[in-house]
Amino acid sequence: MTQTSPPLETLEALVRRHAEGNDMPRPLPRVRLADALARGDDPLHLLPYLNDLGVRIGTLEDLLAACADPGEEEIQAFRVEEGVAVFLAVDGLWALFTR
Repeated sequence: MTQTSPPLETLEALVRRHAEGNDMPRPLPRVRLADALARGDDPLHLLPYLNDLGVRIGTLEDLLAACADPGEEEIQAFRVEEGVAVFLAVDGLWALFTR
């Protein structure tokens, strides 16, 4: 018997679930991870921040792992249908990283 993983949530559903009341986030930037890595930056400036901490990001899985670190309280990452959604708790900002 093969076990399938549950379907992934969409970005829109995730953001709505995390919104407080009608407090939907501002425009949510979408960025290809490869483009952000080539530039060395992204709309949330997450890659330079993690790089300064010595965390190297090369894949979406690396990004998920970095944000899952128990010592990292300000950044949350969620796998969604479209890629990896990242939430900066301190600013209430979201971004979507795609392949």
